[in-house]
Amino acid sequence: MHEQDSGAHPAHLQHHFDTPVQQFDSAKLGMWLFLGTEILLFGGLFCVYAVYRGNHPEIFVWSHHLLDTNLGAINTVILLTSSLTMAWAVRCSQLGQRTGLVLLLSLTLLGGFGFLGIKYVEYTSKWKHGLLWGKNYNPDEHYIAEHFGLADALADHEIEGGALDPGDPEKGKPLFLGTCYSCHGVSGEGIVRQGASLRDSQFVADHTDEELLTFLQVGRQPFDPESTMKILMPPRGGNPTLTNEKLPHVIAYVRELQNAWVAAGGTIGVDEGAEVAVEVVDAGAVEDQPFLIQRSVIPPAAAGPAGRALPEAFEPAAQPEPQNVQIFFSIYFLMTGLHGLHVLAGMGLLTWLLVRATKGHFGPSYFTPVDLGGLYWHLVDLIWIFLFPLLYLIH
Repeated sequence: MHEQDSGAHPAHLQHHFDTPVQQFDSAKLGMWLFLGTEILLFGGLFCVYAVYRGNHPEIFVWSHHLLDTNLGAINTVILLTSSLTMAWAVRCSQLGQRTGLVLLLSLTLLGGFGFLGIKYVEYTSKWKHGLLWGKNYNPDEHYIAEHFGLADALADHEIEGGALDPGDPEKGKPLFLGTCYSCHGVSGEGIVRQGASLRDSQFVADHTDEELLTFLQVGRQPFDPESTMKILMPPRGGNPTLTNEKLPHVIAYVRELQNAWVAAGGTIGVDEGAEVAVEVVDAGAVEDQPFLIQRSVIPPAAAGPAGRALPEAFEPAAQPEPQNVQIFFSIYFLMTGLHGLHVLAGMGLLTWLLVRATKGHFGPSYFTPVDLGGLYWHLVDLIWIFLFPLLYLIH
């Protein structure tokens, strides 16, 4: 406890306080008010998370597999341990145990370095593989394949020397109907606000098969100047199982659709479907594809939040990449980045406390800075306790 003012003015008592106890209580009240504003700050981000996850659960379920749960778990253990050493340091300052205080503050500071070091490893990996926010999201297909258990299949079908073997349109037809038709139509005629027409596409006509393969591997973002519809074209049509071996077959089938369109009197660059009757693919043939989910049998959205209903056993490797995955990584970097800045600020505070502790400034009569610094560090740790399961341990 703090000593009451007994006539002699304590060295650490400010002139506008009557007693050390009054000063301590005032300081602690101020710290709790500050921590309340910090909770409001992070509370806004948690609301953003809740809204987007409630409306787009498929983005979060699919994307969280690209985070390293082991590193997140290690960081959780580090921060929990650092909270223990910080609380112990406060107790040492109250008891006047100078050596223990210095040691425990040093261990807490070391925990902060360990946490930021692991975050640096995580951030470097995300940067390297294109798993970034907004328009910077450009994922590495090999990294995606590795996380979803498709690395061997992808490695077996790499294109060597830039030469692309001609695809088989018969093999490409079921692949097209299983992935591409939902945006580009059964006959490649395109769907309004969903996907461009392929049968009259100038882009398809002007590019070689090798160039189209590269395009399908990378995809196109809505903000790309060459995008005419300004909507997302995900890599591999959003289906990571379309390996480099399968894509040439899809391209061959699209070529066949375009050739049939031209043979029937259609014009490249201008879709004259209203005037030229071309039925390249019988609509009834779609029902013959067992792997194709008909829109009429898609279950309704879940009750409550307007999110997409997910199957009980959701296997990301079997699911196409959902649209707007960059939203998840925007939220990830915003929340973990802001938390990292708070860890950095806490380390600065710990350094200041450590320097003062080595000089013997704290003891039973004055330990307020250590106590308040401990409260701040505990809040930083507590926020991570929420971030870890929300980002790394999604269903």
